[in-house]
Amino acid sequence: MYREPHLQCKSDECRDLWLVWKELWDRDNDSKEAKEARKKWGKCVTEFGEMISEELKTNTRYHGIQK
Repeated sequence: MYREPHLQCKSDECRDLWLVWKELWDRDNDSKEAKEARKKWGKCVTEFGEMISEELKTNTRYHGIQK
């Protein structure tokens, strides 16, 4: 769980996309729908990673934390 609501929202979005992809993959891992769902999930987690990186750079709560 994230303290920042926008990060939690994006995390939830990525979780939901993963669940859709997993269901499609379990049915037919080579289907066009499964491949598209995987791409959407991949894009979401990339965006989420960028959001987290930006949060670390700009939110004073995280300044001074050892990496």
